[in-house]
Amino acid sequence: MSNAPEITLLPSADESANGRHRSGRRLHRGATVLTAVVAAGAVAMATYAGTPSAPVLDAEGADNKVADASPFAGDALRNVTDSVAAPLDEAISSMQAERSDAALNFSAWSSLKAGDVAAERAQEIAAERAAAEKAAAEKAAAERAAAEEAAAEKAAAEREAAAEREAAAAEEQREEAASRSQEREQAPAPAPVSSGDARSIARSMLGSYGWGSDQFGCLDSLWMRESGWNHTAQNPSSGAYGIPQALPGTKMATAGADWRTNPATQISWGLSYISGRYGTPCGAWAHSQSVGWY
Repeated sequence: MSNAPEITLLPSADESANGRHRSGRRLHRGATVLTAVVAAGAVAMATYAGTPSAPVLDAEGADNKVADASPFAGDALRNVTDSVAAPLDEAISSMQAERSDAALNFSAWSSLKAGDVAAERAQEIAAERAAAEKAAAEKAAAERAAAEEAAAEKAAAEREAAAEREAAAAEEQREEAASRSQEREQAPAPAPVSSGDARSIARSMLGSYGWGSDQFGCLDSLWMRESGWNHTAQNPSSGAYGIPQALPGTKMATAGADWRTNPATQISWGLSYISGRYGTPCGAWAHSQSVGWY
């Protein structure tokens, strides 16, 4: 409760003329306080000016001096302080609230901005992944195409090599046939040998291979078809030679160097061939009947 005296105003002329008297109106608290502060300040300054060697006062010292000079001014000053402090506190609180709202708004904006950045980055990552997958697919396709091309080239090279080998083998056979033909032309004509003699030689050799006389009929039919038991017979197409029609005839050299002229040498080679390939003359004859050769 303030100890400041109340200040009243005199009644106006109109009020006196009308015979109405109103008690003095109480001044607004702010005006009263302001008037008191100004008065107190004047008193304090006058008092302070009259004090020799007055030290420099701080705010608290000034308040004390004012209070010492005039208790009324001190109370007024305290009322001013109270009236100013409340709005100041309210202003500070308002500023703090606004700052808090601004912080919240900034936080929300930051979160929204972060979300936008994350979405953009996710789109960039997806685009990069799609580009990488496309590049990988294109690379795989190129590698498959290259592998298929390499395989095709390899197959073509193998076919070409096989054709060259076949051509070389055919050429070798032709050269061998030509060589045999030249040898035959240069060799003296062998003395004719009766077919009976050749058959007799063959019959006598059956036992050395473990065959009975029953195998001779198959052997006779086989070699009669092949050469007619002629030891100089030669196939004009293939070049097969002799009684067993060895192809080439030089194979019979394993049985003897006289394979061109000696029926016994040819028969020995022929029986050995039949034994190793068909087991018996009847086995060779059955094959010949089936496919036309043995």
